Amino acid sequence: MRTPAHVRSLHTWSIAGFATAVLLASIVALVTPASAQSMARADIGFSFVAAGKEFPAGMYNLQVSGQQIMLQQRAGKMPPVMMPILTRLGRHDTDNDTELIFDKVDGRLCLSEVWIGTSDGYLVLNTPGDHEHRVLGGSKPHK
Repeated sequence: MRTPAHVRSLHTWSIAGFATAVLLASIVALVTPASAQSMARADIGFSFVAAGKEFPAGMYNLQVSGQQIMLQQRAGKMPPVMMPILTRLGRHDTDNDTELIFDKVDGRLCLSEVWIGTSDGYLVLNTPGDHEHRVLGGSKPHK
């Protein structure tokens, strides 16, 4: 028994339409740049600790990658480090500037929060107990 022509035509059109949609989605994914909300640059004017390693003052790139944030010195010999994201932090203001929060622990500044663009923040270090903070960036940076 043969399939009627109009059914064959409809079936062929459905496969072609699906294939076209998949192809277009793939092209859009390839040409769409990574979200600006997942990358940031920061000029950190003091030495600090991130992921247990000491970093000198300088320019750094930060990039969200899955459940981690990569911190990389822009010019220098420090290898990049991956900081696990402990949790997301609810946005508390309307800043769209990158904001980094450092916890002062035993006289050292340790990177604890990363805020990129207008999205929620990332907690990369949990410091229990009382401690001071240093805020870099945002609309109201302070020591």
